[in-house]
Amino acid sequence: MRTRVYVDGFNLYYGALKDTPFKWLNLVELTHQLLTAGHAVDKLNYFTARVSGASDPGAPARQHSYLSTLGTLPEVQVHFGRFLAKTAWRPLTNLPIANRQIDTPAAVTLPAGNHPVADSQTLPVGSYPPRSAGKKRRRKTAAPLTDAVVAEVHTMEEKGSDVNLAAHLLNDAWKGLFEVAVVISNDTDLITPIRMVTTERKKPVVIVCPRRWQMAPTLANVASHVRHIRPAMLQSAQFPDPLPGTTITKPTDW
Repeated sequence: MRTRVYVDGFNLYYGALKDTPFKWLNLVELTHQLLTAGHAVDKLNYFTARVSGASDPGAPARQHSYLSTLGTLPEVQVHFGRFLAKTAWRPLTNLPIANRQIDTPAAVTLPAGNHPVADSQTLPVGSYPPRSAGKKRRRKTAAPLTDAVVAEVHTMEEKGSDVNLAAHLLNDAWKGLFEVAVVISNDTDLITPIRMVTTERKKPVVIVCPRRWQMAPTLANVASHVRHIRPAMLQSAQFPDPLPGTTITKPTDW
């Protein structure tokens, strides 16, 4: 059966690869292990974004090595989203800062350990304006609760992979480019496009859960078949190091 694979790169990484020695992963070989005989994978779409080196200077080079390795597989096509940097005020549940001085009217040092914030679970997100405006224009927000404990946080949010994956899955289904689709992700944002493929186009979609625990039930409900990635599969689907015929090597801290 003509089969196309759609891989949510960051969902796979954080669900199955982070903190393991199996990041040097041959995705085509992994797919062969996940599927039964009779599936012919003609294309594997890998959706990711180029990582920043702000918090880890070596991350871009490691990613480049891996993407270069994937590029040697004729079935693989890489699709890039982007990272969005943003700053926002958020309520705190715990203060995991040990032995650090904090900015209060009188100098205070937090003791070691996590420090629960009373009633933090009930504080509505979005009701906390900055405590001091400085020279920047303040946004109009609701008045803060008197007992709110908040922090201004800087986040890097990956954008585009789920939308790109959904668009390619739907486009390929409507063009009749596969008989079976395989989606490697546990992202519930993909429920609607997967349901459209299975109900409108009558094409089976195998959903592969990269997480070490149960697939999201709402996602499993729209799957034609469900598979789970096991550590033994990852171990036996590694690229050789170095990659034959190239100068590409596995990053040393992988």
